[in-house]
Amino acid sequence: MIYNELDNFELKEKLIATIPHIAEIFNRIGYKNLRAFKQSIFDFERFYIKDTFEWKGDFDQEIFEKILKYFLILSLENKKGRFQNEILKFKEDEEKNNKIEEKDKNEILKIFRGIDSKDSEEFMNKYGLSLSDFIFSPEVWNEIINLNIVDKNKIDLELYEAHFRLKEEKPTWFKLMGFWDLSDLEFDDLIKKAKEEIESNRLKHPTDVLHTISMLIYFKENKLIFFRVDKLLPVAKAHWINIFEIQERIREINDFSFTEYSGSYGFFAKGIEEFDKFIREIMESYKDKYKAKNIKRVQELLMLMETNGWLFAQRISLTNREENFYYDLPILKEINSEEFARKLCNTNIHHCNSILYGLSTRYKIKASFDMYKEEKDWFDNVEDIIRTKIFPIANKILRAKITLRILPEISKIKKDAIR
Repeated sequence: MIYNELDNFELKEKLIATIPHIAEIFNRIGYKNLRAFKQSIFDFERFYIKDTFEWKGDFDQEIFEKILKYFLILSLENKKGRFQNEILKFKEDEEKNNKIEEKDKNEILKIFRGIDSKDSEEFMNKYGLSLSDFIFSPEVWNEIINLNIVDKNKIDLELYEAHFRLKEEKPTWFKLMGFWDLSDLEFDDLIKKAKEEIESNRLKHPTDVLHTISMLIYFKENKLIFFRVDKLLPVAKAHWINIFEIQERIREINDFSFTEYSGSYGFFAKGIEEFDKFIREIMESYKDKYKAKNIKRVQELLMLMETNGWLFAQRISLTNREENFYYDLPILKEINSEEFARKLCNTNIHHCNSILYGLSTRYKIKASFDMYKEEKDWFDNVEDIIRTKIFPIANKILRAKITLRILPEISKIKKDAIR
């Protein structure tokens, strides 16, 4: 038996006790490769740290079984070649509707589940899951399964946010989810508290703002409360945007499950038009807030041109490194083309070569995005400024740098980009 080969006796006992659970998962996956299954069990042993699953000294069997389930699903599906290079990364549709205002109710419901393509929909439907059900973010799962990185601090933080925080703090909306067993007085007190929490901007977690609004809209829709919830929505939206931190890799939340940022609980009000409209507005606000940071992004890139050309190249190129924030974001055309041209010419040759290499890598890629097409006018203008404004007044060394290195490389980049 596979379990007898495990070194961790305590884990071995837990796995043996959950054999029916594991067998059900294995059958659902439909990958009858016992060698791959055995390797996944050994991988789970490498990942397993007992106190990760404990809260205040008590082992949480429920969360252990959930994470075991998701680990086996993701590990075996990954071995089948199910994902696109990274865990929970799916094949994109050829044609994609990114306009939030045009999304219908079914599309909004899919967004709640983390579905943004036919491929992801097929996967989620196979297991009856949403992206948020996986507890950890796709980035952490990719570290665990693909990169063999077990960052306990990161794992514990995400597990706390998704599971243990709600057990410890028991926010008002969380208590209201169990309204079926509340007395009228308890229910009314909690509703009053929830309303005040929104009005006073008292909530500290984006999770709590969204779930509180969800519960209030749900109760209003089902005639359990009678005050105007719509007056709270602008307040809630403004507060959510204020406390939700922009994440560089997340440009538009409509590409992700909202519940990924909202604990592992779905919204009671999903499917109710008032709530769906509220969510669409939240999405648009996040998008605006992300764009508003372009000024800082531009400043950082300009600074890197002078201090760290290698990191500049990593920022703008499609690589397997974490630094590639902008490989599919047309951020370069936000930079003043003359300022870029002058910095490219004036920085030392080492940084200059790295920047040109980054541009070459960026513009060669043809995928669901085409950065050369997006930034062609900007790049043409950079070249023109170098030729007409910088070169005529340059000293002989800079002229040599421009004629022997910069302009030939720019020409090569442009030729490679249109092949």
